[in-house]
Amino acid sequence: MSATADHNLELRPITEPIYAWNDHGRYVEVVPVQTGWLVLWGEYRDLGLSKHIHGSRVYRDEAGVRRRLADAVLRFTRRDSEARDALVLLDRMGGLPAHRPAELKSPL
Repeated sequence: MSATADHNLELRPITEPIYAWNDHGRYVEVVPVQTGWLVLWGEYRDLGLSKHIHGSRVYRDEAGVRRRLADAVLRFTRRDSEARDALVLLDRMGGLPAHRPAELKSPL
């Protein structure tokens, strides 16, 4: 596999989130999908055996992902500092990898 193909998110299967925030059974995950970035937020139940999704949304750019990440963490923790820390962790990992979402199909 060439070096270019290794970094192309479209060519490798994604089985784990690119970014995940966890705190006391609550989580926010970011996964690249064909049309952008899927952000999932929710909580683990039954000692982590099941995953309850509170919400999900696809964003076309990193700015939207960052807003949702901060909002979801703030709703879970009610602490601005926790939302800032989640964004700092994302920045420390170098942000999200390069990803070009596919063009959206025109509505019917």
